[in-house]
Amino acid sequence: MHSPYNKYFTWLLLAKLSLGFLVSIPLTPSQIAIAATLSIKRTNYGIPNGAFFVSPTGKAGNTGRSANSPWPVAKALSAAPNGATIVFRGGTYRNLRLPLNKRLTLQAYPNEQPWLKGSIVVEGWVREGNIWRKDGWNHSFPPNQQPRAIDPKFPMAGHRDMVYINGVALKQVGSKARVAPGTFYVDARNKKLYIGSNPSGKTVEATTQEEGIVVWNSASAGSVIRGLGLAHYANEGIKIGAANVTVENNTLAWNGLNGISVMSGGAKLQGNVISYNGRMGVSGIRAHRLLLANNTISHNNTENFSQSWSAGGAKIIWTDGAVMRGNTVHNNRSIGLWIDESSTNSTVVNNTVRNNSSNGISMEISHKAIIASNVVTGNAPAGIIILNSSSARIYNNTLARNQANLLVQDTSRRNTKGHEIAKGITWITRNTVVKNNIFWNSTGTMFHAPGCAVKQASRLMVPTTNNNAYYRTNANRPANLVWGLNGSQCSRPFTSLASFRSATGLEANSLDIVNSSDPFFVNAAANDFRLKSGSPALGRGEPLPADIASAIGVAAGRRVNLGALR
Repeated sequence: MHSPYNKYFTWLLLAKLSLGFLVSIPLTPSQIAIAATLSIKRTNYGIPNGAFFVSPTGKAGNTGRSANSPWPVAKALSAAPNGATIVFRGGTYRNLRLPLNKRLTLQAYPNEQPWLKGSIVVEGWVREGNIWRKDGWNHSFPPNQQPRAIDPKFPMAGHRDMVYINGVALKQVGSKARVAPGTFYVDARNKKLYIGSNPSGKTVEATTQEEGIVVWNSASAGSVIRGLGLAHYANEGIKIGAANVTVENNTLAWNGLNGISVMSGGAKLQGNVISYNGRMGVSGIRAHRLLLANNTISHNNTENFSQSWSAGGAKIIWTDGAVMRGNTVHNNRSIGLWIDESSTNSTVVNNTVRNNSSNGISMEISHKAIIASNVVTGNAPAGIIILNSSSARIYNNTLARNQANLLVQDTSRRNTKGHEIAKGITWITRNTVVKNNIFWNSTGTMFHAPGCAVKQASRLMVPTTNNNAYYRTNANRPANLVWGLNGSQCSRPFTSLASFRSATGLEANSLDIVNSSDPFFVNAAANDFRLKSGSPALGRGEPLPADIASAIGVAAGRRVNLGALR
């Protein structure tokens, strides 16, 4: 299901680029404090006539038809007819699993924060030496992941139990003997829960439910979920298997695997905060026509799942027609945005992707993508990577301070599925187009496209690269391009654009600027990548094809600036 990095790619990163290993960055105290106090966006959705109202203290004997006479959630789900709206009053709803079997709108009461939690408050602790014990604990969530999903350095990642003290997550350990302050252990055989921090006077929450809102029944197609918070679920806050579901302005945080999982077509995820989840923010499998727009996706993979297999800010596989637009994707312990395994016709535009501990934007063993007008900074090993993928068009991106700003690579992996190959999904890197981008002061290589893994010329992978700009403070470092002129000379560094142009005939209209003072941006040191007055990028770009211009939201057929068009 989740394709690994090829051994050649690993060799490339370590031996040729010297970019180092993928790292796991622990949360800082300030990040822990922020994570413990995540809030839900303030919303003010209109309440239609005939709506049903629920609250954490709702009574079955109430009318359920006014804000002051709310029902429990279970009664509203049962009683509300198809197409109804259920309005959630603020507060914390505990130990809930909400399966929808009809089309419903679930929304927050105006300006209130309803939290749906897959946990309960645990009381009745017994001190046992330097640790504390809860007897009669009947909840356990053992691993249900593929072995490749687990990083050997973090063997507990697949255990989906969770415990929080005053909103701060404890770390799960594998035995009672290892329980220490800040950790917990579940003894499923003897039905005991152990923690290493004193619970006295504190709120201790522990997970009891696998899933939050489950929109799986086909009759629930077209449902809407908005303005809610979902946390502490062992698997995911929201699970979608019905068509055309809208999820907007929710907060999905501190769930054991994913903030949200989409396994159906037509889903719209808009304006959500999807952060601090155990493995991924967003998982999409056959999520055709997925719209992922204007979300904040950050600090996911808190459990340290394998970054090269199953973790990600947002990852899609076997998906046709996904659009990822206008998202802010940062500080994930993983790839930021990941198009994987035979996905096609993807559009990744106008995103800000920064400081992820793996690649910013990855297109892997897939076919046809527009990757345009993104600001991609501070990612490692690559800002954008095209790996065993065909027909990627990379236009007008601002790529700065990534270890390799752009990496294009082919390996020996090949698709064997005839019906996919017939659609052009070959898993062979071909027809990559690179235009109108700004490559700014990479920490490793600006544009890395060697042909060593399969002994081929780089031009087979990248036949077109032009109208780009390269900026460095040092003429010798980083290298502008690493390129294979032929199969035997598969990896040659070019420190100047002039020498590359002479050897290849490519980049005829591109810029190469070496200067101690940046002429491009307002304040790159402060991550302000707007073009300054007099920037050499102004009006320098080639006119955009109509489909790329439409995806970005600019006019086609006229010259544009280089870099992200915002």
